[in-house]
Amino acid sequence: MLEQVSTGVKIKVMSNIKEIREIIGKGNARFTVKGITEYRRGGEDNEYGDFPKIFKVGENAESIFEDLNLFGRGMNITKLGPTCITLYTFDMLLKKSVGKINYKNITIL
Repeated sequence: MLEQVSTGVKIKVMSNIKEIREIIGKGNARFTVKGITEYRRGGEDNEYGDFPKIFKVGENAESIFEDLNLFGRGMNITKLGPTCITLYTFDMLLKKSVGKINYKNITIL
C-alpha cells in the first residue's frame, strides 16, 4: 500500500514486524517513528510546521541517527529484539542512557 505523506515522498507502509526488523538489520534504512516530530519547513507548500522526524540506520546497523541533522545526533543499537530496538548512548559525564523503539511505531521510508 502506498501512502502520500506531507513531505511529498511516497512511502510503503509496512505492518509486518519481521519485514521491518530485516530492513533495519541490513542497515542504510530511513524511517519515522509515530509521535516523534520536529518543527521545520516542508510539505507541499514548503511552509513551517510539525513534520515527522526522519531517522537513518548506519551502514552496518550499528547506530541510528537523525537524518537531517548536520552533526548527526544518534544512539548506538544494542540489539534488534523480537518486538523493539534497544538503543544506548553515553553523555559527556559517561552516564549511560537507554531507549527502546517499538517496531509497530516505525514506518520505513
